[in-house]
Amino acid sequence: MFTVRVAVFIHTTSPLTKRLHYLAVDSWATNNNIRLHYLDNQSEMSELPLIMIPGLSGNAKDFLPTIEGLSPRRALSVSLRGRGKSDVPDTGYRFEDHVQDIAAIIDQSQFEQVCLFGHSLGANYAIGYALENPDRVKGIIVGGYPAEYPTFTANWSLKVMMKYPDQLPMKTVLGIQHESMQISFWERLGELTCPILVLRGGKSTSLLKPEIAEKYVQYAPQSRILVFSDSGHRLWHPNLNRFVTALRFFIEECTVPQSPSEN
Repeated sequence: MFTVRVAVFIHTTSPLTKRLHYLAVDSWATNNNIRLHYLDNQSEMSELPLIMIPGLSGNAKDFLPTIEGLSPRRALSVSLRGRGKSDVPDTGYRFEDHVQDIAAIIDQSQFEQVCLFGHSLGANYAIGYALENPDRVKGIIVGGYPAEYPTFTANWSLKVMMKYPDQLPMKTVLGIQHESMQISFWERLGELTCPILVLRGGKSTSLLKPEIAEKYVQYAPQSRILVFSDSGHRLWHPNLNRFVTALRFFIEECTVPQSPSEN
């Protein structure tokens, strides 16, 4: 029997405006001739930077307020292929291609170790990168999504194109759909030794239900669950301060050396 550790985050009164802000700048990396855009807050504290990976329709600018709010902690927000200002290739939308995009940005930034935040579908990209590069990942923050990468159907493509007509090019949606393949990471979570923070919204729009969130602790006992009771899928709404503070505290915990008994 597994014990599930759950915390409910209470509203914080510490405004982000009291912290020194570093303005994010447009930056670029290349993965096999595909130009990838990311935002870098250029902060001076780069001991353990945070890499923010959006979900299906997201791009780097979605987390601009977050990475600026995290200063002086170094933080990057990425646009995967086919999103935002990144190139839109004709093909190359496999799960592995997206993970390679993350690797290219981390390598371009010359970070030895990082903490990863993956929102929605991006959580699986973060897990995929960590499984391939365990020595470079000091912590993972799962943003409201199961450890499962789905197979997408033609009907799914139609719904996505109708829902996000101005956010996702048709080429991107169809590429993701045609090259998708079901991947479950539940049983592989045990290969990870880094801390895992599972963020979940408490409203009905959350894509990570309580019983599914518990599976993270079942398969990776070093995981803990944090619930934002008044949030849905977009965990930074309605309280950006709370979201940023939770990220900051977790990253700081990941910078503390583990004792041999904790490894």
